[in-house]
Amino acid sequence: MSIIHTQKIYISGALTGIENSAAIKAFYETLGSLCEEIGFEAYVPHINTDPINNPDISPRQVFETDKHQVSASDLVIAYVGYSSLGVGMELAYAEINSIPIILLYEKGKEISRFPRGIPTVIVEIQFKDYDDALTQLKSVLEQWKLQEVTKPLSVSSS
Repeated sequence: MSIIHTQKIYISGALTGIENSAAIKAFYETLGSLCEEIGFEAYVPHINTDPINNPDISPRQVFETDKHQVSASDLVIAYVGYSSLGVGMELAYAEINSIPIILLYEKGKEISRFPRGIPTVIVEIQFKDYDDALTQLKSVLEQWKLQEVTKPLSVSSS
């Protein structure tokens, strides 16, 4: 009898100091739902440690929880359209643990070259809107699931 390992995906994205936080959090949740539809287990941090909805969780608890979740993941999907110290740290932990990373951001948005240069980034998805992001991500995740690659994947951009 073999044990089937469900691959875990960590959804990384800015939570503090962002405009229209309800919409961006809904986007993160939709990313998580897409992952689960394809057969992955998704961890969306703000569901458990949102600074507004869970103010009693200490910064140390957030750090330890999210650090563990990143380290236990098989893949990190990071929305980097907003600058965020937390996202940067999550990406660093992913890289230290040789975890593949997918970066998501809007076409034409200027993104720091530092996260884009992380060796474990397997694809950058530049999108025109959230639906485009989901379409491209679905294609990449299906490809990743079949290949279990740690090298760059192709993405067709509209």
